[in-house]
Amino acid sequence: MKRLLTIALTLMVLITGCGTNANTQVGTAATPETTTTKAPVEIEFWHALGGALGDGLNEIIEDYNATQTQYVVKPVVIGSYSEIDEKLQAAYAADQVPALVAGGSFNLFASKGLVSPFEDYMPSAYDKADIVGGFLKAATVDGKLMVAPAYGTSQVLYVNKAVLKEAGKTVDDLSSWQSIAGMSSSIIGLDTHKDKIGYVWEPMWGSGNIEDMARSNGAQFISEDGKTVMINSPEWVAVLEQVRVWLHEDQIMKIHSGGQGWEYWYKTMDDWVYGKSLGYTGSPGDYAIALEAVNKAISEGYKNEFAVVHQPGWGSNDPAPYFSSLMYFIPNDSNLTEDQKKGAADFVTFATSTDNTAKFAIATGYAAVRKSVLDLPSYKAYLASNPDADVALKQIDLYAVPEFIDPTGGAILTALSEAVDKVEIENMSAQEALDAAAVKAQKELDKINK
Repeated sequence: MKRLLTIALTLMVLITGCGTNANTQVGTAATPETTTTKAPVEIEFWHALGGALGDGLNEIIEDYNATQTQYVVKPVVIGSYSEIDEKLQAAYAADQVPALVAGGSFNLFASKGLVSPFEDYMPSAYDKADIVGGFLKAATVDGKLMVAPAYGTSQVLYVNKAVLKEAGKTVDDLSSWQSIAGMSSSIIGLDTHKDKIGYVWEPMWGSGNIEDMARSNGAQFISEDGKTVMINSPEWVAVLEQVRVWLHEDQIMKIHSGGQGWEYWYKTMDDWVYGKSLGYTGSPGDYAIALEAVNKAISEGYKNEFAVVHQPGWGSNDPAPYFSSLMYFIPNDSNLTEDQKKGAADFVTFATSTDNTAKFAIATGYAAVRKSVLDLPSYKAYLASNPDADVALKQIDLYAVPEFIDPTGGAILTALSEAVDKVEIENMSAQEALDAAAVKAQKELDKINK
């Protein structure tokens, strides 16, 4: 009996001891006095987005901060992308850079080793293969994802499909700029109930549409070695001279220029909406206002049927329009911790998820950066009531090329823009205008190559 009693007492002590230790551990873990709560890592984020773009981004930031506690994104709105560049240069000098930037001249900073490769910090949830082809190409340097695309834009064609049908044409007949010009005889003069088609097409004022056409014709801004300006090459001259003929001699196309602010843009759009032109070349950001305007015009009795198609090629060449994209990038500076860089990449992954890039595209009209949005039920539902809203995305994926980064800081593009104005507005020969522009731009390029 003594032995049994001793064993029983021993077991009671052991059981009581284990229970006490377990309770002590649980109690200790739950006791505020002994618990250390780790503060979230702060991610300072600079951007210059305002209006609908800014609203869309703010919503994403708020959602991100509400759905996890490891990081907190704190946005800082800068007035413009050029101002971001200026402030960022000063921040690098003072070792006070933000953890994340949207926009700015990431190429300039990356060339100086001041950008941390996004791929070094991106979470496994970031699906690189799902990024739209053009965006992926623009963001990749030496085989590595240097930055991460946020959204993008590339000029597309807005077309009156009702007029096309009446002329016995379809959107497939918009296969080249020459084919568009060639249908002028069957398009111009068609009745649109309250007006008549006066022009087969209206390019948007500025050098942008000319750049897209010329790129399809094989044109380059500068030579591969970066030393010679090429904007007066035969590829450029052929395109701009033909546009001059269409505008001034054949008078089958038209340019609206000048005015206050965006006045020229809306005049160009209105000609298409109210039956004066078959179509115009514009931004994906026009989509919502353009669709609403066409529906209103139809209700007022105008003949129009809304359609958007990708840009055509020049002659028999494939389309090759330029596209611009806003990029997220993580600065490389000693004041940033590895946790901050990881947090920046984590937020970018969230912001550019299939759901969020689709929401952003729907809200703004700009192109989503993931191909998977095309399979998203909510995006499919959006497309059902918003025809052709995915054209810019598909164009960037299949045809578009990254925009030219002017090594002179803008001198080449400015010279080209001035030459295009002389041709489109003043009817100067393309060769004369482009030769003068090339001389002016070459001087600036030579300065940076010394």
